[in-house]
Amino acid sequence: MTTIPEKMLEGEEGEYVTRSVDRVMIHDGNAPLIFDDMEDEKIWDPEKVTTVVDHFCPPSTEERADFVKRFRDFVKEKGIKDHAESEGICHQVMCEGRVKPGEIVAGIDSHSTMYGALGAFGVGFGASDTVEILKKGEIWLKVPETIKVEIEDGEDHTDIALAILDELKYEGNYRFLEFVDKTGIKMDGRMTICNMAAETGAKSAVFPPDELTREYLRRFDMSSSFSFPGYDEDDHSENINISIEEPLLAKPHRPYNVDKVYSEEGKTIDQVFLGSCASGRLSDLKTAVEVLEGKKVHEDVRFLVTPASKLVMTQALEKGFIQKLVDAGAVILNPSCGPCPGIDKGLMAKGERCLTTQNRNYPGRMGGGDIFIANAEVCARSALNGFITTGGAKDER
Repeated sequence: MTTIPEKMLEGEEGEYVTRSVDRVMIHDGNAPLIFDDMEDEKIWDPEKVTTVVDHFCPPSTEERADFVKRFRDFVKEKGIKDHAESEGICHQVMCEGRVKPGEIVAGIDSHSTMYGALGAFGVGFGASDTVEILKKGEIWLKVPETIKVEIEDGEDHTDIALAILDELKYEGNYRFLEFVDKTGIKMDGRMTICNMAAETGAKSAVFPPDELTREYLRRFDMSSSFSFPGYDEDDHSENINISIEEPLLAKPHRPYNVDKVYSEEGKTIDQVFLGSCASGRLSDLKTAVEVLEGKKVHEDVRFLVTPASKLVMTQALEKGFIQKLVDAGAVILNPSCGPCPGIDKGLMAKGERCLTTQNRNYPGRMGGGDIFIANAEVCARSALNGFITTGGAKDER
């Protein structure tokens, strides 16, 4: 029997292989770590490198402005043409016309697993590995074992991702997650689920491409024909089934510390954040609008919204979502990583609580407070009420 990673990487499970990459992504958050090592080196193929400024966008300190300036200089020195600044979060930018099924895509970021939403083998690397990839255009890795995840039921993609985390915890470590969708998950949702696969420790993850993938590729004038390896049904992989009965949330301080929302019902919050590379897409903004339209965010809550990319923001503007969110009291931030990594906008004071659609809730991730992860609807309803909830009479306030 042959698994998807065995086909894509042309090796057997557990075997170490060296393979050429189709594209490499570097963002400004980690780029400074490679400047010195690449100073006198040439990139094997500058046409296959995408650079993104999304962490320090715009820079909030002089030091960060220096990073961005050096990054721009690096891009010019190395002949990189595909540079995206103020275009959005790196993984969203990559999925907007830069990734195709069957490709091997390396990113200097753990959430590069998100490219599996488009049928690519997306894999994250640290700075030292990325330097070698830039020099040679190759990656070296062990072919991972496969866990087949059959998604039987679940209306919201964030809930599905949290249910997977609840099931696997960190047991996805250096394994490959193959998602079998039986519910009709849209592309926005596939991106969220593949993105949050990184929190299980997964090396990569994928939704095998289908007609939905072809339709998505056409939106970016990319060929709807692609090469994706055929593979046998795998009797050796571990299988898990995901079915969700009600909304979930991740409690501090681990993404896999998952429980039902009602377990924290009524707990007051100071901030709500809708954004990050795990969210902030058009469907999430639409969900929030459906809850908030004609109402007002609670006076004690900061409700921050970051569209995942400039394209998403443009679409949200055209559909009137941004105006409705502003009318409800939301603060719209520019497309960037924003509050998620705790870089500048939206940090919390000690003792505060934030409910968010992002992917991580470790201590210090967003300042001094506690982070709870939930879906966009729960976040919006909680923003109205001032406490964690799936609904309630105060929604009509």
